[in-house]
Amino acid sequence: MPKAQIVHVFPLPARDLWALIGDFGDTSRWSGRPVEACVQDGQGIGSLRMLTLDDGRQIVDRLDAAGEYFYCYSIVRSPLPVSSYKATMAVSPVDVSSSQLTWSGEFKAIGMSDADAITFWESIYRMGIGLMEKTIARRA
Repeated sequence: MPKAQIVHVFPLPARDLWALIGDFGDTSRWSGRPVEACVQDGQGIGSLRMLTLDDGRQIVDRLDAAGEYFYCYSIVRSPLPVSSYKATMAVSPVDVSSSQLTWSGEFKAIGMSDADAITFWESIYRMGIGLMEKTIARRA
C-alpha cells in the first residue's frame, strides 16, 4: 500500500505540542474549526470521531491505538478517494524547546494513481500542520 508522510518541527516542547494536538476527539484545539465540526462518540480505543467538512460531507475515524505522544486511527467512512486508510500522528522531542510531529498514513487509492494519492494526502497533512502553526502563533 502507498504511504504518505510529513515530518515537521515545531517550536514547542513535546508535552506542549501534544497538549495541543493529542486529543483524538477535539481537533478544534489546533484546527481553528468550530468544536461541533469534530464530535467524538465513545472514549478510548474504538471511539469514533465525526469530522464535518466545510461542505457538510463527513469523515468518520476510529481510534485504533494510543500511547504517550501518539495515536493511530483509521477511516471508517469517508467521501475521500481512499480505502483501508490507517494513519498515525506521533510527537517526539527534538530538544527541550522543540518537538517533531510525524503524520503518516497508509491506504489504497481510489480513482487515482498511488503517486497522486500520496501527493493528495501529503497536501492534507501540510494543510493541517499549517493550521497548527497558526494556532501556535495566536497563542504566542
